[in-house]
Amino acid sequence: MERKSAIEKGPVIGLRERKKADLKRRIAEAAIELIRERGYERTTIEEIVRQVEVSQPTFYKYYPSKDAILREYALTGFASLMAEELERSGNIATRMRRFLQAVAHQMSVDRQIWYAIAVSNAYNPIRDPELLASDEAATRALEAVIAEAQRTGEFTEAYPARRLASLLEGIMFRICIEWGARFPNAHPLAQSVDEGFDLFLRAARPQPGDKAPMPRRVRKKT
Repeated sequence: MERKSAIEKGPVIGLRERKKADLKRRIAEAAIELIRERGYERTTIEEIVRQVEVSQPTFYKYYPSKDAILREYALTGFASLMAEELERSGNIATRMRRFLQAVAHQMSVDRQIWYAIAVSNAYNPIRDPELLASDEAATRALEAVIAEAQRTGEFTEAYPARRLASLLEGIMFRICIEWGARFPNAHPLAQSVDEGFDLFLRAARPQPGDKAPMPRRVRKKT
């Protein structure tokens, strides 16, 4: 039998990896859709694998639990939306506002999913600090956008881009909690997001006398 060369074997390996990625995507999509339809508590692993027509051992090769799927969704769910909105015309603040409004719309439509993420505690940076540093997190894209606004003079350089990104995420996190809890009463998420972004801009706009922060000195160990 004629042996295949390494070049001929390459596409086979690539195809296998693509099939695995496609299966992982289908498992995640099925889980998200079932949670949308039935809620977090009523969606089981058995139903997810039945929907995708795979075995439970196959499911566990890709995800340790349905919470892991929600964690992944929360971590990366808005990355493509951010890229799409920020590529449009307008200054950076305008494009950021459009992105946040798009997020508010998606969360309002997908309330069941975000409720599931909240009640499951699937996305908890205190329990899992790696979430804050992950290269996949949409936060990295947000930091890059803020850094660009600092370079163009649109945002202050008095604070690092990471600190401004943390401020914006903190404001939005509180807004989403109040919206999810209907506190102090039921209200449109988009309106609160707009108000929160206005608050962020008060801190992010350059002020007279602003200076870039001095780099921190690293204390040598003795």
